Amino acid sequence: MFKCDLCHKITEPREKLTRHPIKYRDKVYQNNHPFKKNQVITSYGKEIIKEINVCEKCAEELKNGIVS
Repeated sequence: MFKCDLCHKITEPREKLTRHPIKYRDKVYQNNHPFKKNQVITSYGKEIIKEINVCEKCAEELKNGIVS
């Protein structure tokens, strides 16, 4: 059981929890090249900062684009 962060409903036991990310930040990953010494591989991506717990009904609405 948990409380949905969108509809504020206490869910039933064994109801599926879905985590929905709401805040991101840019992230730079740097790794050493496996075969060439002194060469760094740089990759860019996103990192999740904050996510909310949503019930099955709200997760379906988020998936369909009904709730913003």
